[in-house]
Amino acid sequence: MSPFLGVVGTHPDMREGFMASRSIFYICCSALAALALAAYPLPGAEPDGFRPLAPGVLTVIPPDLATDHTIQRGDILEITRGLADRAWKPRRDAAVGTLVERGRNRIYPRDVWCLEFAYKPPRHIDIDVPGADFQMRRKRVLYLLYRVRNTAGRRTTSPEDDPTRLQREGFEKPVRFLPHFVLESIEGLAHAEGSIHYRGYLDRVIPEAIGPIQRREGVAGRLYDSTSMVETELAPGEERWGVAIWTDLDPRIDFFSIFVRGLTNAIRWRSDPDARITADDPPGAGTEHALESLRLDFWRHGDEVAFDEDEVSIGHAGLVERMAVGVRVLEAVGRPELTQASARDGLERLGMGWQDLLVPEVPFEVADRDVPHSLAPLGKVMERLAGLAEPAARGQVVRELLGDHGIEWIEDLSRALAGPAEGERANVRAAALERVGIAAELPTAAPLEALARAIAAIDAIDSPAERRAEAVALFGGEAERLEELARELGLARALVVLDDLGIDRRRLAAGGARAAFDALATAVDSEPDAAMRGRLLLGVIGAEGPLVYARAKAVNEGIDHAWVFRYEIEEIAGEFPASGGG
Repeated sequence: MSPFLGVVGTHPDMREGFMASRSIFYICCSALAALALAAYPLPGAEPDGFRPLAPGVLTVIPPDLATDHTIQRGDILEITRGLADRAWKPRRDAAVGTLVERGRNRIYPRDVWCLEFAYKPPRHIDIDVPGADFQMRRKRVLYLLYRVRNTAGRRTTSPEDDPTRLQREGFEKPVRFLPHFVLESIEGLAHAEGSIHYRGYLDRVIPEAIGPIQRREGVAGRLYDSTSMVETELAPGEERWGVAIWTDLDPRIDFFSIFVRGLTNAIRWRSDPDARITADDPPGAGTEHALESLRLDFWRHGDEVAFDEDEVSIGHAGLVERMAVGVRVLEAVGRPELTQASARDGLERLGMGWQDLLVPEVPFEVADRDVPHSLAPLGKVMERLAGLAEPAARGQVVRELLGDHGIEWIEDLSRALAGPAEGERANVRAAALERVGIAAELPTAAPLEALARAIAAIDAIDSPAERRAEAVALFGGEAERLEELARELGLARALVVLDDLGIDRRRLAAGGARAAFDALATAVDSEPDAAMRGRLLLGVIGAEGPLVYARAKAVNEGIDHAWVFRYEIEEIAGEFPASGGG
């Protein structure tokens, strides 16, 4: 007998303690075994599809149960437009009884289903992918792991005894999920690309990525990609795990949304106002359809190319505006060190203040359209430069206001307007000068005056495309200098406004974009005059300043998704510029 066992046998208290410890040990082993079986089922066990997740790791979005999707209203265009010219017009009976009038505002009930969608934040993984030469190469991909579940659908019916009374009821049916994932970003990545730049990436099917992702995420059952997901229908109550994959993303993107289509058959339609219906057109030829999509919003911290799920945050409502304004403030504060300019001194030499350089506020109804930056402030500066009593002082004023590169850009524009040109370029420029009312000899005799008049003519054009075409006709390849000068002047104006607000430049430079926004918000909100607050925002941000600021203050970040209807024929436009202009 072991000495230890002998001691236990001779001391009852120790024996009881040993038995209690052994019971606790067995209980702990049983709990660990249960957890292990839950995470890694035995070959004969039924897999549940995914190992247990910590609370909050999986974001579950319930189905969109809006009841208005089950009933649509619209005209039968084949009747209301196709037969309108030949419609019978009664003389005694009511016109509402005619075929054309009865074809208006018809009710279209339909069964609508919507899947439950759950997901984890996007992650990166490095995998070997075959290239065009069939050689395997290591590539970093972004993926979104998700789960879909078939829940009940809904329909609107009416009792046989009372057709006017509508009632809603649920139903169950198998559903085929046709996944369509698009990763989109609308943000200013570089000024040369425009203040609003759209980037869209379709989900890709990469079979080589499924295995590594499945092992990394611990998926016990089958992991579907966008192709295999459509093979069979989802039975009522069934759930599946899938993955959407993207490659070759622009690493500069900080804010992005993922649109998921196929989760529901809810649609909306609208009539094309310009549609001309003929007898040969198929039904619905004059109708535009939109499918309901799920929009997931994300943003990542910093500019690192490699980011994990801990570095990707869900939801960016309001944050984009705050970051955009903050970046604008930091950019303005950093200009003096970069350009060695002194904006306030330059404006004082011209006899101007920052309020003389304000641009009209962008109205709410056109805020989401492609509104070009106003060139009016630049035109005013050119007029003041041309009117200086001492022409030799012009260079010093431009250097103080815009820096040395400002002198270079103005010289480039003047040469493009007055310098020698040959062939087609000479003809195009001559026609453009005549079109805007500038005499052929003025660019040589008074270059700044000609430049100011050319800028005013371009700024008067509303259409962005026509505006760009006229600028190229006048200045050729140097036309881009106009936007660069306008942007630089806007930053100079913003810097003077920030100084007037008493914001400490050094403290701003030490913080990030969000801290810069908070500093600006504190200073602007302390202004009691609402009209002055609007002018301050126009001065710092530009034409879209009050609108962007209102959105930044009204919406709290963290809203992670939205159900939206998207018409495929529409051009995608950003809600706001990522950096203020004008």
